[in-house]
Amino acid sequence: MSIDRDVTIRQIEIFAEVARSGNLTSAAGRLGLSQSAASMALKELERLLDGPLFGRIGRGLVLNDRGRLLLPLAEDVLGSVRDFTSVGRSGDEPSGDLTVACSTTIANYLFPFHMKAFMDEYPRISLILKVGNTMEIEEEISKGCADIGLVEGELRGEHLRSEDWIRDDLSIFCSPQDPLARESLVSPIRLSKECWILREDGSGTLSTIMAALDREGVSLSRTVRIGHTEAIKRAVEAGMGISCLSRFAVEREVARGDLALVDTSLTPSRWFRIITHRRNGGGPAFSAMTGWLRDHRFSVGL
Repeated sequence: MSIDRDVTIRQIEIFAEVARSGNLTSAAGRLGLSQSAASMALKELERLLDGPLFGRIGRGLVLNDRGRLLLPLAEDVLGSVRDFTSVGRSGDEPSGDLTVACSTTIANYLFPFHMKAFMDEYPRISLILKVGNTMEIEEEISKGCADIGLVEGELRGEHLRSEDWIRDDLSIFCSPQDPLARESLVSPIRLSKECWILREDGSGTLSTIMAALDREGVSLSRTVRIGHTEAIKRAVEAGMGISCLSRFAVEREVARGDLALVDTSLTPSRWFRIITHRRNGGGPAFSAMTGWLRDHRFSVGL
């Protein structure tokens, strides 16, 4: 026996309804079909399956052994179709998986506040969070491995859409025991002579700092690269050097007195951005998240 591709959902639906009612006329009426149309569809299904599915007892139809074997499978198919249709039509209540890829600073210090509030409002959307630097996030969006990206650097791909999300002022900071903590209006040239603890290549934070230094016409004499924000803060706290990170990343340590802000005219800033693929039209979950991000730029934790 071979099952032809031409078996349709409608034929399976008619088969299941006839099995439940035991009467072709009744089944056709429930499905909004004429008796002749239902009869033709059932005969075609039996032809495609190489044999009858029902036997006759009086004027009724009862499942034979093959029909009894197939009925649970038919119910499973129809249940899956109902689920498929329900999800596809749930524009009033978005649902499904949504992958958001965030650069490190955003993932650690901003987006968790958004995730909690968003999930409370959209309980049927399951969020998947990916974390990397700006270059890695751009690659995730480009390959279709993430639906929405939140980054802190300039984009390179023309196939990506970008919109400003939140303005971020970077803070230059040092150990509270560092003499810089007690100086006023430290010049960029003076800062360039310090050891700088910096993020890795591909980091949006790194590119923002270097661009700000270039505008001042200064270059750094000594650097240490560490690819993790928390490790950078601990290194600065230990007196290894100075650094520059998002204000969101250092505000708690500054408030506790673990780190000290440097008073300087060098004040790098940037925009955190929402990025998506130009070919991604998005579904209800995608639209819900992008709309949420636009509407809650300055909400919880920001």
